[in-house]
Amino acid sequence: MSKLMQGIERFWREEEGAETVEWILVCGLMVAVFVVAYTALSPQIEAVFTAIANVLQGTAGDIGGGGA
Repeated sequence: MSKLMQGIERFWREEEGAETVEWILVCGLMVAVFVVAYTALSPQIEAVFTAIANVLQGTAGDIGGGGA
């Protein structure tokens, strides 16, 4: 068996190695959830930011003092 495979096997058997693998899996799952949520919600989020930008642009025009 190669030294690399022996190192990987030792890492996998050790408690710290198992804990590291668990954290990697948890992080990967979190990334997957965020990607799915972003994909599902991005049109609604974009609509909210567009509405906010439109309101702010309308308000900025009123501040200029170009009133009657």
